[in-house]
Amino acid sequence: MLKKIWLGLVLILISGVILAQGSGQPQFIIISKAPKKARVAIPVFKVKALSTDSFVLGEELSGVLSKDLAKSGLFELIPRESYLRSSQIAPEVEDWQAWSILGGQALVRGEITEVSAGQFEITLKLLDVAVQKLSVGKVYKGNKSSLRRMMHRFSDETIDWLTGTRGGFESRIALVSDKAGRKEIFIADSDGFNPIQITASKKLNLDPAWLNGNSLYYLGYDRINPDLYLMDIITKQKTLISAQPGLNMSPAAGPSGKKLAFAMESPGNNLDIYISNPDGTKAQRLTYNPANDLEPTWSPDGHYLAFVSDRTGSPQIYMMDLYQGAEAEGNRPIRLSATGSYNTSPAWSPDGRYVAYSRRIGNQFDLFLIDFASPNKRTEVQLTDTASNEQDPCWGPDSRMLLYSANPSGNYDIYMISIYSKEPARVTDWPSNETQPGWSQNLFQEGG
Repeated sequence: MLKKIWLGLVLILISGVILAQGSGQPQFIIISKAPKKARVAIPVFKVKALSTDSFVLGEELSGVLSKDLAKSGLFELIPRESYLRSSQIAPEVEDWQAWSILGGQALVRGEITEVSAGQFEITLKLLDVAVQKLSVGKVYKGNKSSLRRMMHRFSDETIDWLTGTRGGFESRIALVSDKAGRKEIFIADSDGFNPIQITASKKLNLDPAWLNGNSLYYLGYDRINPDLYLMDIITKQKTLISAQPGLNMSPAAGPSGKKLAFAMESPGNNLDIYISNPDGTKAQRLTYNPANDLEPTWSPDGHYLAFVSDRTGSPQIYMMDLYQGAEAEGNRPIRLSATGSYNTSPAWSPDGRYVAYSRRIGNQFDLFLIDFASPNKRTEVQLTDTASNEQDPCWGPDSRMLLYSANPSGNYDIYMISIYSKEPARVTDWPSNETQPGWSQNLFQEGG
């Protein structure tokens, strides 16, 4: 009976966890200070257009940049209605005093030029108000369809200027949506724009997980059996990765895409964790237990693997040191979740510092994370505390933001949250259900 209940929950894919093990009862301390937000002004960009339709781009694109920086939790936007002077005193001459009075620390100027029909050049400047100098200057060129990506790239550059670590907005997200009448895999920009349907099997498709910026694992029922596939999102070519009779699910690409971890039904009809080559070959069983083990997540150095198991009667988070071999060789998993009766969907941050997860409290799910770099190595942080369910956490490439699914309006949508501000921002606003988000690597850093 437990197996049937658990597998039913698996197909709905409720979310994840992590805590930490030590001697005695763990002590948790809520982490403290978020970075102080930098106050930034972003006046509407100037536009030199060949057509009247292009003049709206000044408002649209400055809005894209503003939303990215606000969602990051690192910037506070100075309201435009409070500007003492929105334009420059003269070409290339700023009224620094006016911005200082407003407490401005940074100012972004943009100019959009339509050089020919449908072709644009955008000049963006990030100005440091304190030193009254240009800090970041970029010129981007491309067609109209590439303009939003230019804004996401400059958002990442601006975050890099402030923190020394590039942001994660120039990226893609994957998700499961039933907007086509059945669960299919979609991809979109990091802000939910430009959605593209990737699967069209008219059957159940779940568990999207990026291998790289152009390839995506997922669970599909094309052959009736729940199998794992790898799809090239450019060519739409798909490759069968794992087709063991029974469930093949929870794909997770390892560091640099060199290995794949996934859950597969083993003899005995329970789920175990396997590790294989990226193409599914040479699969080796990692866990050996009559319980169900699934939802693996890699530490960024490839040394450890965390996963969910119901071996103690309810879903909890465990971890294994992969350098010590398989469970059958005496490498017993260490239980990480020490509190909560239902903890699922662990997600290890790319910098290795955090594990995010979803915990059931009463009749709802909230997001938590564990900060392994805290003084006591056991710090638990609650990210959400609402009347709705927050599930399926996954990390952005900069380890400062998470995507997750939530249902405050009844249906599920994808949301984004900064671990600093803890202020959720809706990414999808479709009249359907969107769940199981996956966040790609930064496309600029991948060379995409």
